[in-house]
Amino acid sequence: MSVNLRRGATAGPLILALAAVAPPVGATTLMDAIRMAYQTNPTLRAQRAELAAVGEGYVQAKSNLGPQVNLNGEGGYSIARVQQAAGPFTPSTDTTYRGATGTADVSFVQPLYTFGANRAKVRGAKDDVLSGREDLRQAESDTIQKVIQAYIDVRRDRQVIAILRDEVNHLGHDFDETKAKRELGQLTRTDEAEAEAHLLAAQSQLQAARGRLTASNAEYLAVVGENPGELAPEPDLPGVPPTIDEALTTAEQNNPRIRSAINAEQSAREKVNAAKAAYGPTIGVRVDAGIQPVLPYIPGIYDRNVTVTGFVNQPIFTSGLRGSKVREAADRDSEALIEVDAARRTAVQTVAQAWGDWTTAHETADLSARQVQAENVAVEGNEAEERVGRRSVFELVNIELDFANARVQLLNSRHDEYAARAALLASMGVLEVRFITPGVTLFDPAASLKKAERGSGVPWQGAVEAIDVGPQTKPPVSTEAPLPRPILDDPTADKPAGGR
Repeated sequence: MSVNLRRGATAGPLILALAAVAPPVGATTLMDAIRMAYQTNPTLRAQRAELAAVGEGYVQAKSNLGPQVNLNGEGGYSIARVQQAAGPFTPSTDTTYRGATGTADVSFVQPLYTFGANRAKVRGAKDDVLSGREDLRQAESDTIQKVIQAYIDVRRDRQVIAILRDEVNHLGHDFDETKAKRELGQLTRTDEAEAEAHLLAAQSQLQAARGRLTASNAEYLAVVGENPGELAPEPDLPGVPPTIDEALTTAEQNNPRIRSAINAEQSAREKVNAAKAAYGPTIGVRVDAGIQPVLPYIPGIYDRNVTVTGFVNQPIFTSGLRGSKVREAADRDSEALIEVDAARRTAVQTVAQAWGDWTTAHETADLSARQVQAENVAVEGNEAEERVGRRSVFELVNIELDFANARVQLLNSRHDEYAARAALLASMGVLEVRFITPGVTLFDPAASLKKAERGSGVPWQGAVEAIDVGPQTKPPVSTEAPLPRPILDDPTADKPAGGR
């Protein structure tokens, strides 16, 4: 996007070389900025921690399939003094007893069947993890888009300042020339004031551009984590499809908000199953083992016992509690299903908006490039004619201002085109580090879950889950239907008023 035309330069060759400029030695590239943000951005790090916490919910749900073992114990040391008064035939006594006492009890409880409650909780927790992974993908895409935006903002603002600074220097020269001619009586005070007004307007634009650059630098620092140094020209962003239909088809399969909403609905559906399971029985086995002293203060003599108990728990009446919980869960599932539809509509909206912005900016950039070429030719011609007296200095100043504005407009158009391209890729769900920044060590969203699962649970949890079958809520109408296609232009635009 590097455009820095000067008077007498031609725009065409430079514009054609925009994407082919080699990065200066030591310059930060866009991929460098994305890589640093991917590794250090606090928003991403927080989202990864959130995903790890969600993964613990899955581990906790699976723990319900295994046994719960508890140990209770007590220990103490007692001293007792027993005194007995003298009787007619016995003397009085005073005896002290000392001894350590202790009891211990171990309980082992293994649920075998919960009418599908535990199985539904495990599946729902797994869907929560999948939804969290899509939320992380969305956070990564948002961060990359912010990096791109900040990067091209800084580069554009720097180039705009260079153009305006160049224009201020030329207008300052024109003003000095006008002032000198007025002192010689060749021009009037009005001519001098007009030249000064042009100069002050350009200086005002330059100050505003410097303010925008300060804001862009701050945004870059916030998202990347360091101040921008020398920035290389941004590379091309591949992956934009030739038609909006293909963009929407890709979004159907990859948009993280859609996929997150679908997984969240599946989790809500499993909560309905868990609520319905409260109507059924719970079956399990309990093993208790204990040890306790037979008599106090007599060491080494204990009672030992082991009890194995099978239990069945069947709720009979809960005063409407179970029905209310089922209805609540069903309403939550309906809400989640509506969120799926909302995510799909939002995806259509964002893809259509990004597509419109990209195509508009692309066409505008081509027109702006042609305008810069035309303005450049006009400036060269006016300069030559002004030297021979066929053009006034004010005509030259006006065409120079038009030339500067055209160059700024070209920068803005190129900037907007690149930003819209990034937004389109993000809405399609393909603006990811793995696609645009090869060689980066990717974050493994499953690593924390694998670590949490390691060493937890027992071998027979899978078998317990397999037999824990209960109510199954029917899935909703498929949400995999093609996304609706938006209208790209006004279908009535070419019809005459009142026409057929």
